[in-house]
Amino acid sequence: MSDRKIIADSSCDTSKEILERTKVEKVPFNIEIDGEHYIDHEDLDIEEFVRLMDAGEKTPKSSAPSPQLFIDRFEESAENFVITISSKLSATYSNACLAKDMFLENHKTKIHVIDSKSASAGETLVAIKLREFIEENNSFEEITGRIEEFVSNMKTFFILDEYDNLVKNGRMKQLAGAFIKALSIKPIMGADDGSIKLFGKGRGYQKAVQNLVKLVGEQKKDLQESILVIAHCNAKDRALNFKEMIEEKYNFKKIEIVETGMLSSVYANNGGIVIAF
Repeated sequence: MSDRKIIADSSCDTSKEILERTKVEKVPFNIEIDGEHYIDHEDLDIEEFVRLMDAGEKTPKSSAPSPQLFIDRFEESAENFVITISSKLSATYSNACLAKDMFLENHKTKIHVIDSKSASAGETLVAIKLREFIEENNSFEEITGRIEEFVSNMKTFFILDEYDNLVKNGRMKQLAGAFIKALSIKPIMGADDGSIKLFGKGRGYQKAVQNLVKLVGEQKKDLQESILVIAHCNAKDRALNFKEMIEEKYNFKKIEIVETGMLSSVYANNGGIVIAF
């Protein structure tokens, strides 16, 4: 049993290698498609799930993990670190905080809940950095301080082919979605203190990607000390192409590519890419 445990909701998209390295335990979202309920898990066939989602008559709906699901993963003998999707996009953060309060009523341990102010690749990056801080043998208080500082400086952006699920589920303003469709542009969206904001655009996917590559350098310096995570929904070629474009211009310490899980795929849909650094 580890004396320091990382728990994350299933918006934290991981490869098998990252999952083994971070040792993160995931708490699943529940997704409803036309009355059928699906539990987010690692062995899910994302291509088949997206096909089912696209064939559905109604917009998919997601349910945040309950407080009990977090409580079930807490350990009294461990220091528990919990990573959640942005509190402005889901009730997951508040449910995790409630679970913490309930657990501490009867157990003596340490629990810190981290609002990633992001999703998908952003949560993945927080998990990677959190494991780094843990392995440096920092104190609990040092780890919580450093990870909160990291989150405050982290950048998350995404380019999607389809924004309907974000708009219909209230994650993005209806006006912005209509604007995108009307002008046939590819927007560069990103996290702004946990909310979704328009950061740029391009006529066509490739121009938007070129602008995103430029935006990366404008948003943060000293990239040689940073890790870049690229999450994609059935778009490995796009992820690899973006990685190549980034490597031509910047010198990241490491670049990780992961596939989106169920929750992220609901909103990224086919062709979507999400980056965090």
